[in-house]
Amino acid sequence: MKSTRRSLLTLAIAGVAAAAVVTGGTPGTAGPAPETAAVQAGPTYVYKVHAPLGAAAQNLLGRGFDVLEDRDGDSLFVLGDATTGAGLEQAGFTAVIDEVLPAPEWQPPAKKSQSPTFEAADINETYYGGYRTINAHWSHLDLVGQQYPALTTLVDYGDSWKKTQGAGGYDLRAICITKKNTGDCALNTSAPKPRFFVMGQLHARELTTGDTAWKWIDHLTTGYGVDAEVTALLDTTEVWVVPIANPDGVNIVQQGGNSPRYQRKNANTTNGSNCSGTSSSQIGIDLNRNTDSHWGGEGTSSNPCDQTYKGPSANSEVETKALQALWRNLYRDRRGTGVTDAAPADTTGVVISMHSYSNLVLFPWGWTTQYKTGNDAPMRAMAKDMATMAGGWQYGQPGEVLYNAAGATDDWVYDDLGVASFVWEIGPSSGSCSGFFPTYSCQASTFWPKTKPMLMYAAKKAANPYGGGGNPPVGCARQTNDADVAIPDNGAAVTSTITIAGCEGNASASSQVEVHVVHTYRGDVVIDLVAPDGTAYRLKASNNDSGDNIDTTYTANVSSEARNGAWRLRVQDVYSADTGYLNSWSLTV
Repeated sequence: MKSTRRSLLTLAIAGVAAAAVVTGGTPGTAGPAPETAAVQAGPTYVYKVHAPLGAAAQNLLGRGFDVLEDRDGDSLFVLGDATTGAGLEQAGFTAVIDEVLPAPEWQPPAKKSQSPTFEAADINETYYGGYRTINAHWSHLDLVGQQYPALTTLVDYGDSWKKTQGAGGYDLRAICITKKNTGDCALNTSAPKPRFFVMGQLHARELTTGDTAWKWIDHLTTGYGVDAEVTALLDTTEVWVVPIANPDGVNIVQQGGNSPRYQRKNANTTNGSNCSGTSSSQIGIDLNRNTDSHWGGEGTSSNPCDQTYKGPSANSEVETKALQALWRNLYRDRRGTGVTDAAPADTTGVVISMHSYSNLVLFPWGWTTQYKTGNDAPMRAMAKDMATMAGGWQYGQPGEVLYNAAGATDDWVYDDLGVASFVWEIGPSSGSCSGFFPTYSCQASTFWPKTKPMLMYAAKKAANPYGGGGNPPVGCARQTNDADVAIPDNGAAVTSTITIAGCEGNASASSQVEVHVVHTYRGDVVIDLVAPDGTAYRLKASNNDSGDNIDTTYTANVSSEARNGAWRLRVQDVYSADTGYLNSWSLTV
């Protein structure tokens, strides 16, 4: 009987059958139908496999099965065909069929650009109900760069594998967004501002992450000078976005049109060129198992056709090397080589790698749960904050909530540079917005409202993720007022005061204001920080966010204000029918 909690996984794996041929089409485009007709395979099976955290889970991954990034208690889920169940039983696992999905009809993209260059029309090129093709993403970057030259810098940081082979392929592209001053967005580690980095679709089939990156770019560029929170962020922080980290792989996915192909890896055919193209046998290297941070450890495969194939050697892939070179140009190495060595408390920067799905916030170490990082406490606290903002996601090291996986990019960022790094697994395990291929309407209705506050929070934390961004002047440590203050429904503003004394000079350009409000509709709430001289700094405007409660740390540029004096948090409910109260707030100036 089909499991209720996974009843709509159909959306996650629609089009697996159409993935039988992955080498056709015009590289670098949404693509025509494959040169060889796609073979309609049989039904796709999802197996529920007993694999508790620890040895059993790692044994399952080590066998090369396509283990979905989803867990239900002591069970993991495996994607395969009618023969996969027997293979699981032969390997010693207890498995039951959780769902059987028929093979969908293959349809090509509605629009197919054949141009090797990106044209204005390409920005409207979509597949599977609205997801943008690579052409559209790259055209979007070009358009944003043209429209916002004072805020943006476009960076070509390398070439995809196919492009290095002269077989089409793509440039690897990033965008830096900030209010540009001298020295901003330069490819060196002497940046005057802290840097927040976010990337999508390292795993090609995880469509939500590319769309979230698109919306994030637009939120920042259109919000500057209009949204006080965005303006303050871009005045003080560089935001880097790689919307598509694996363009060759995404091109394979988008070749399926309305039945997206199930490609996870890049398009390198050097190893495993004879892979069948089914869901459990695909070309390419898993870019999230390829780094030299404990390369080849748990959660990786040596079989070139497996979804978690680690590659022939550490850092073998051009996409991996290009990302590492970019990160090394953006962040200084602040950490020793020991497993438990900590980066200094004043290390800046945050890196987010967006994946899907399972509603998780993960952080290093991913290769083991035997050790914690030297900066585990502040990263764990950040993960908890982000998971709470998302509405109660799970958080922890991968092996604490899912399974261990070595060679991942988030481990590498922290291992090599000491920068705080996280993985978000965006999307529920059940319901209409579950899976790798959720209906496109879920992006606006569900995922963006959850990820936008998480992105703003993480970007603001780039200035001080480990809680030691310089020594504050004597007497200027973080101050808290935890007295409850009722917020009248659609009423007058209320205030709560923190008095700073014994500090010299002006406040910081990245002062931290941590706010906790209990409220049944947080979109109604407007929040201002009021300086001792009466100047108000908008922290949060009213919006259509229907979630409850506010648990957010805002960054405020109050460098023109003297530190000493009575600072007030002003909170107002500007619409009727919902109630709440200010629970506490903290200020670090």
